[in-house]
Amino acid sequence: MAISNSKRRVLTRGISATAMAAATLLAGGAVMLPTLASAQVSTASLSGQVTGADGSAAAGAQVTARSIATNQTFRAVSDANGGYALNGLRPGEYEVTATAGTETVSQNIVVGVGEAASLDLAVGGAAATAPTEGSQIVVTGTRLRETRTSEVATNVSTTQIERLPQTDRNFLAFAALAPGVRYNDSETDKGITSGASTASQVNVFIDGVSLKNQLREGGIAGQQNSRGNPFGQLAVQEFRVLTQNYKAEYEQAGAAIVTAITKSGTNEFHGEIFGQYTDKSLSEKSYLDKRNNRAEPAFERKQYGAALGGPIIKDKLFFFGAYEGNDQDRAFNVVAGGTPALRAAASASLGRDISTLEGAFVSPFRSDFYFGKLTLTPDDRQTFDLSFSRRDESDIQGFGNQTSYEAAENKKNRVDTYQFKWAYNGSNFVNEFNASYLNYTFNPTSLHPELPQYEYAGVIIAGGKDSTRRETQNSYTFRNDFTYSGIAGHVFKAGVRVQVTDITFDNQAYVQPHYTFVSDPGNNLSFAFPSEARLGLGNSLIQASNTQVGVYVQDDWNLTPRLQLNLGVRWDYETNGFNNEYVTPASAAAALRSLPKTYYFDPENYITDGHDRKPFTGAFAPRVGFSYDLKGDRSTVIFGGWGRYYDRNNFNNTVDELSRVLNPIGVFRFSTNGAPRSGLPTVAWNPSYLTREGLIALRASAAGAGLPELFAVKNDAKPPVNDQFSLGVRQRIGVFQASITGSYQRGRNGYTNLFATRQNNGLGNCCNTSTVVPYGYANVLIGYDGLDTRYKALFVTLDKNYTKSSGWGLNIAYTLSKAEQNGNDLFSLDGITPDAYGWRARPGDERHRVVISGMVDLPLGFSFSTVTQLGSGQAYQVTDATQGFDTGKLRITSAYPEKNCIEGLFAFCEVNLTLANRFKINGIGQVEAAVDILNAFNNKNFKDFDGFFSATDPLDPGRIGNNTITLPRRIQFRLGYKF
Repeated sequence: MAISNSKRRVLTRGISATAMAAATLLAGGAVMLPTLASAQVSTASLSGQVTGADGSAAAGAQVTARSIATNQTFRAVSDANGGYALNGLRPGEYEVTATAGTETVSQNIVVGVGEAASLDLAVGGAAATAPTEGSQIVVTGTRLRETRTSEVATNVSTTQIERLPQTDRNFLAFAALAPGVRYNDSETDKGITSGASTASQVNVFIDGVSLKNQLREGGIAGQQNSRGNPFGQLAVQEFRVLTQNYKAEYEQAGAAIVTAITKSGTNEFHGEIFGQYTDKSLSEKSYLDKRNNRAEPAFERKQYGAALGGPIIKDKLFFFGAYEGNDQDRAFNVVAGGTPALRAAASASLGRDISTLEGAFVSPFRSDFYFGKLTLTPDDRQTFDLSFSRRDESDIQGFGNQTSYEAAENKKNRVDTYQFKWAYNGSNFVNEFNASYLNYTFNPTSLHPELPQYEYAGVIIAGGKDSTRRETQNSYTFRNDFTYSGIAGHVFKAGVRVQVTDITFDNQAYVQPHYTFVSDPGNNLSFAFPSEARLGLGNSLIQASNTQVGVYVQDDWNLTPRLQLNLGVRWDYETNGFNNEYVTPASAAAALRSLPKTYYFDPENYITDGHDRKPFTGAFAPRVGFSYDLKGDRSTVIFGGWGRYYDRNNFNNTVDELSRVLNPIGVFRFSTNGAPRSGLPTVAWNPSYLTREGLIALRASAAGAGLPELFAVKNDAKPPVNDQFSLGVRQRIGVFQASITGSYQRGRNGYTNLFATRQNNGLGNCCNTSTVVPYGYANVLIGYDGLDTRYKALFVTLDKNYTKSSGWGLNIAYTLSKAEQNGNDLFSLDGITPDAYGWRARPGDERHRVVISGMVDLPLGFSFSTVTQLGSGQAYQVTDATQGFDTGKLRITSAYPEKNCIEGLFAFCEVNLTLANRFKINGIGQVEAAVDILNAFNNKNFKDFDGFFSATDPLDPGRIGNNTITLPRRIQFRLGYKF
């Protein structure tokens, strides 16, 4: 993303939002094949064949789908082969009617978001009956099951969202029902990951509006380091998780995509109010608190909300609104580490007993979510939507374990979205236009901005948070999607998307000094004085602008009645993806040129006059998929595909190049005598340096003291790309739908930072900075697009969705996988390049994972449901310094936690249960009372393991983590009313 300093703003909005008028139509003779349908990001489609009483094709049949909620009717005419297609359907229930001559057949069905569902209709003869589970067209209640798709996808219904147990009403928690996707239920950082990719490579769409975080890690705007929810669950109707082989209409993702649709008003007034509660008295004391003889920390969570929707003008104009509140008070324990001698030394150095910093401290969290939507259907061809949402959070966090409460910050978070959408349904085409605006503000503020920060390595972090940030993302997006189904056997789609993103980035890094104290007798270091200090020395405000353009074409083609091909390609372009207009300062250019050219580093490729970084034009992403119906009855379908998926680098990846120019971070290294340490210069310690003013004076008086690090971006860096392959089979087994899918994904061009001053291969200490110090820099870090990942997996699913008639549902997802990477995410500083690390299990890799969800109706209005997750344990990084830290001696590997549940079969076990009762009140509404038992068997699911060992510091032999992934067993009460 191009960036400029605070005195000038570069706006690159020169590319207008040009709408794609129509898809390219392939010429040639008509093919007598069934018409098929293709879903959009936020809609669904329905296709099939109409036959007469004798089973022959009913050409020219009138097919309609009437929305039960709004009475809006969609129409199609069957082709010569009896095929029909209805595109652009809003997810929900429809009455589908086929009329051929004087004969008519009708059936009520439900279609889900993003689904391309199939329904064959026979007119004439015996009276039509609804298909049953196990018949040719599988219906779950009235919900059609999607079988003929090349996508690896999982739909989560309204019933599942409402009935399955969950901890805190984050609808993304149910994304874990999809194989290959994991939900991070951290108390301070929630989100989803998929495959071997980071959370940054996922994308979430709400009604087609992308919530992509363009600022920082996390993938979803507002989710970085947040315990909040990306969108109010009360406003979410349902969603779809696309794990792999999604079509060309989806952009900016190298991993999973979630596309959700919000609720809308209908011809009937419907409302809902709910509240749920849990606290310390309803929770078990955690294993770690018991083991360490700590008091049980405070804990209380209250969530509440209301929604109302209905008609303003019957059949024409509807409204829906929702509010959710989320109030949490929980405590985190601050516990100093180290030996008694080190603790005493830290107390003496700090001038106060560090035991006063220990204890349980309350972390308050407050969140408010608002949503409003108007829907206009002036006729059967047009639908207009206008919506607004706001998520507003305040969260005191950033403390616990060895970080004191006084070092905490208030992470203020706000995400606003505005959307206008217009859909027009022609006789054989659908056009959808979408204009949206997203404003995301992230403002973490130090609780004690007046205090320096003191880090006693391995013991305690005291003082105030050293940085305060205010980061804003404003995204203006225009999108148009055109679907044409006028040629038998084909559905052509084309679309264009233009997004202008403005960013304001005010990162006051190290506005107060950060002092690091290390006890290392071998280097004459102790807690008596800091080994290092860092201090921000300038102005931090940066403004940025970037224009992104994406176009795609796609053909969903029924080559034969059994074989469907999905052929597509998209192209994405950014005007300023890598700080394109940056001009390298003369001193930085000289420092870079002082370093030797190597196989991975050419100084000239990191020096620019503002014209050397051309926008990347090679982001062409072909995507090919197929599905083959072996028997022609959709009972056995083989499917697969290959696709290329380009993501983008978030702003934070490359911002240091300019931010360290505007706000240089001075690095001060201290020693007892001023002699070099590990090849790096030091200054003899003086107590006057223990203040900001003292460090500034030192920098002015001593050559080489307080020099900043130089960051440089590669001129020809490429955006991250992921190639994905899949092959699988879906099989109907009685009332169940089973699938087995093989998956392979290969990620390239991941962005990471390296030391340009490292000249020896292997892992270990760095660097030779002698050539850059004379130009005013302590070290040189360069951006490098060489972070690679690979992922191999087998996905197995078994689904019987809940129906009211059967009274039960069961969904099982099993993932066997291996996720690997070479470097170390954004900073690969232990090796000369990421390849020096070698392939190893990526942190978070888990070989086996089973997710079981289900529900069953019981007598007297009761129901029972569960979500059970079992995992073999996530890999974590281990640094082996038993031979020292020098190059060639350091080792970095991966380890897995010990399996401590279900007789040693799994390392992660979480069983959540819900017992609910629903009863009506005077026929005007329904009350639901429920009790959730979360982590019912009180499993200890550890994280934050000891990941470092040396000749004098062995690994924790018990392999017990310093924290747990899940909270201990607790009870949660819920009460709601609907009408």
